Amino acid sequence: MKTSWFFYCIAVAFTGLLSYLYFYTNFNYGLVILGTLILTAVCFRAQVNIVHIILVLFSITAIEFGLLRMIEVFMQEDPSYKKNFMVYLMHFCVDVSILLILRKRVMYSLLFMRRFQPNNWRAIYITHADILLYGIYMLFIIVDSAAFVENLFRNMDYIFGVSEATAKPFWSWNWVYKSYPYIKSILLSCVVTTLLATIFVENQRPEQEDDEEDDSDEVIHKTDQQQKP
Repeated sequence: MKTSWFFYCIAVAFTGLLSYLYFYTNFNYGLVILGTLILTAVCFRAQVNIVHIILVLFSITAIEFGLLRMIEVFMQEDPSYKKNFMVYLMHFCVDVSILLILRKRVMYSLLFMRRFQPNNWRAIYITHADILLYGIYMLFIIVDSAAFVENLFRNMDYIFGVSEATAKPFWSWNWVYKSYPYIKSILLSCVVTTLLATIFVENQRPEQEDDEEDDSDEVIHKTDQQQKP
């Protein structure tokens, strides 16, 4: 029990540290996090579930950075409300994509393993990271949606062409806008902490026994198939 509480405290402290570094390095720390994820995947490549999750997050996050850079380049002269519109929409689409992939991650991993490593497909299962990351990215989507809707209300006179008298009461709606970077940095840090914590937990998992019984099951399955007319 004491060990569990100690582990939780370390995880919370580590999340806070990552959030601080991520926010106060102008988000360039996110690139370092991506590199760390890849290094982690290489070091713990025996944990195929974690490797698959990291590859999904790395690939889509790299695309997200690329899209964000394109918005900065091609919308330099556009007003801020248009940039915010595209940024929030892009973040929402990316987070929804990750959520949908995580929802079917085990199925996709099984398909991959059965095709390229058919003798190791039993190594695929639902980890703690699958469950926790699903919840974290649900929070991502909620935050993105709130920021997107708030931006629409705050700039409805520009976006929808409503009268200034109607739009003026909403000009002060900037609660999510001001807290958005902080919330995102905390959630991103939770993602990394969840992955590292899952790796720690998986390392404590007892090694799988010899697959003699599994191999015999495969032989029986093949024999049954041969006996079918």
